[in-house]
Amino acid sequence: MNNGAGEYLCVGDYISLYSVETEGYGYSFQTSSAHNSVYIYHNQDKDKPAKIPNPQAVVFQVCIQNRYKLNKKYRKWLTAANSTPNADGGSEKSLLHQAKLAAQAENADNAAEQKRQLGKKVRYGEIIQLKHGLTKKYIHMCTSQTSQRDKNNMMVMLQEFNAKNAQFRILPQYKVKSEGEVVQIYDQIVFESIKSPGHYFHASQSFQIDHFTIGSEINLGVERSGFTLVRFAKENPELTHFVRGGSVIRLFHKELEAYLVAEGLFDEEITEDVHFRIRVMDQHRPRTLSPSTSGNTYWQIEAESGILNGDVIRWEQQVRLRHMTTRKYLCIDAAREISLTDDNEDPRTVFRLHSVLSERDEIRFESYARIEHVLTGFWLHALKDEDYIRKQFRCADSEQGMRGVRWDGAQVRQVAASGESMYDDAFTIHMVELENEDEFNFVAGMVPFLLNLIKDRNDGHFLNSKKTHAVLSAMDELRLFMIVCGITDKNRQKLMRNLRVIDLLVRLLQCPLDGVSDEANLIQVFKEAYEILYTYMIGKSRKNALYFAKYIEFFQTQFTQKGGIGLNVAQMIVELIRDKRKIVDRITHSQIDEFVSLLQKNQNYRFLDLLQVLCVCDEIAIPNNQTYIVQQWLQKDRKGENSVIYNKDKHDFLIHQLNLYKALCYGRNDYAINIITKELRYLTWEETFLSLRSDILPDAIRAKYCDLTTSK
Repeated sequence: MNNGAGEYLCVGDYISLYSVETEGYGYSFQTSSAHNSVYIYHNQDKDKPAKIPNPQAVVFQVCIQNRYKLNKKYRKWLTAANSTPNADGGSEKSLLHQAKLAAQAENADNAAEQKRQLGKKVRYGEIIQLKHGLTKKYIHMCTSQTSQRDKNNMMVMLQEFNAKNAQFRILPQYKVKSEGEVVQIYDQIVFESIKSPGHYFHASQSFQIDHFTIGSEINLGVERSGFTLVRFAKENPELTHFVRGGSVIRLFHKELEAYLVAEGLFDEEITEDVHFRIRVMDQHRPRTLSPSTSGNTYWQIEAESGILNGDVIRWEQQVRLRHMTTRKYLCIDAAREISLTDDNEDPRTVFRLHSVLSERDEIRFESYARIEHVLTGFWLHALKDEDYIRKQFRCADSEQGMRGVRWDGAQVRQVAASGESMYDDAFTIHMVELENEDEFNFVAGMVPFLLNLIKDRNDGHFLNSKKTHAVLSAMDELRLFMIVCGITDKNRQKLMRNLRVIDLLVRLLQCPLDGVSDEANLIQVFKEAYEILYTYMIGKSRKNALYFAKYIEFFQTQFTQKGGIGLNVAQMIVELIRDKRKIVDRITHSQIDEFVSLLQKNQNYRFLDLLQVLCVCDEIAIPNNQTYIVQQWLQKDRKGENSVIYNKDKHDFLIHQLNLYKALCYGRNDYAINIITKELRYLTWEETFLSLRSDILPDAIRAKYCDLTTSK
């Protein structure tokens, strides 16, 4: 390990807790508030543990005892305000604002005090808090929930806020040491709750945590369990510009102007092998001047000595490079084949970084490096003239439907191993910004519950009310994550694609619904899944939409699902198609016929929107679709008692119907205008003029008629 016995534990240190009983590290790798328990691995080597998905999952920062009462008061005000959103009270808003400012001031005081005490030695008997590295949440004991495994014990969980429940006294496990003595690394310690004195961290018996994991749970009880303190790294603000074990980086080939990437999802298959993705800087495209925010470009660097060595990495030190979305290690075999492997002990995964310019021993971010494979002496090399053929597109060109849509047009090149160091094979070591890393970790932490839910459905396990509530809470957090200040965030939507959350949701929606005993619960889950997909579609990202287009054929079969799911499907497909010409051009007449049929059977405005987005794309009329929809919807369905025109009492339906009329006539489509205004007289000039003058119609409808008269 990086730190031997005899060194002292200090405030700000990043530590791991190795359970003496289970011989494994405490961890949590889920990020939703509904799945926030803390567990312990079994049978791990203390110095070189295996099966750790990300070192941050087993790392906790030692924090001081934080003040919390003003934040608690603000949370109470906020809960009250959210429970009565329409309450009329300026004084309440003022008090809420004051409470918010007070809470922010308290947070600033806590941060300043943590900084002031940074590096101070921790003594037995002192009160500390433990902040989880992956989720940035504090370990709490819960007085209202019992442990999953030991029903006589209280639950231990991760929460974002400070509270008395998050405060623990650090004590020696054995009487060899006493209160007041300095805590040393590798000491065996126990944690006592301040909220519930006489109760300690306890490791449960081994059990099947989920479909993929066996381990123990950390809970709180009168029986105490000992943990060995293992230091991952010391907090040092002066070292933020240096690469450390566990740092997340991008490897940018300077000459080729390309990132080293791969694609896939941990616990699933690799969808694209290691290759270079070219991203040339262009002054006319400001987006290209900033580093990539794609999760596929993220790599985590680990010291060869162990995954829990968070010290600064030095030039020519032996390291491993782990791809973040696949959680596999870069590997070169004797045949010079470059691949990814799961085995963190494989000698073929060890590399050295060589400085291009003579610099100090420690590696700084933004340095230039050549990458040598230790076992073979080969060097990572870019094949500038050899295209990498993407697996997903190898058969796509021959397909005519949506599966033939190319969602990614970037140039890609092959990566190879060269027997000698090439002058132009220099990589820039980019630092992934902490905000981007946290966003990536959040989405990655949502994947396990989706994988388990899909496995549950495949194995015939049913959703009870408690589990349904947990799933819906987690899915709602995932949906809200994509919205920042009321607007969808393109980079966060991209992570849903990088980590294949979109594909997992589609797999969930493909599970049978008819005839299952938990149908009502499953309908709620399906609706929430469609809300996530709808939020993913909102915005101008063509790549997000084109990636998803391959699933349109499946979703067309879902319009008739029970429980109102068909309306959620329609809403999602509207956003998918909106202003995406590549997709609109591949919508066939038979698909339009189906949309018209749905509108005739179910007079809901969302089906009107579905036809509307097929008529106009980026303010350009599509005459073929306009004419065909007029023929199929208006001319075939002659005016009568069952016509949609008689639904004028439904405000929303009328507004969206008028929007569709506008879209059908957009670009001065003479055929559509003649059919609608003269031949079938669905919308006459007299009717429009009367509607404009009428003061009994709602303003929104009068405005829409005005819009129709002035539109192009």
